Amino acid sequence: MKARGIAVIDVDIEGYREAAEIEDRLNEVIKNLVDGDKRVVHYAVELRERRGDIPPDIKKMKFRAN
Repeated sequence: MKARGIAVIDVDIEGYREAAEIEDRLNEVIKNLVDGDKRVVHYAVELRERRGDIPPDIKKMKFRAN
């Protein structure tokens, strides 16, 4: 069986440099979490611009399989 773990983290930042720093820190934290766990077959970290103030409901999110 395969499963996907999803985490949503909204951050309030000033610009692209700060976004890059946050993305690097997230990547390091996730890498440390999954390093050596043979069950983890893939992970990816990406920080994107977000609009609005209402947090998303991850239980209602839908993901495409490309």
